[in-house]
Amino acid sequence: MAKIFEHILVPHNGTIESNKAYKKAIAMASSINAKITIFTCLERRSIFTLFKKKTKNEELNGEKKIVENQHKEMINYAKQHGVTASSKIERGDYASEKILEFAQQHKIDLIVLSKKKFSSHSEKFHYHSTVEAVSKNSDCAILIIN
Repeated sequence: MAKIFEHILVPHNGTIESNKAYKKAIAMASSINAKITIFTCLERRSIFTLFKKKTKNEELNGEKKIVENQHKEMINYAKQHGVTASSKIERGDYASEKILEFAQQHKIDLIVLSKKKFSSHSEKFHYHSTVEAVSKNSDCAILIIN
């Protein structure tokens, strides 16, 4: 019997919501013997989105070191749960484009995203652009965690 999901991509931005999605992905990967890639996009543009963003190279380099440490902790967490995990940090203009590009290049079977609950209409309008762009344009399955 073939596995449905062999490689799971988890976009991560260090928030409580993305940590929740990661833990759900670990639980799933552990039960189906899938591998996980943690993915963070350091966005160069200063738009309001879910994923990390910085405009200056010094800020991006500082942010990258913080993210590298987060990813190391997450990989250790995966090992504790018997899951093979790797990580990728990329710079780009839009997180959604980088997520989709990575998923296509690495034959990702499932992308696990998190949704943050916002209170204002403006936040809801801007936030959903990344999640919606990924869910509308992905060739693989998407799991959105609330």
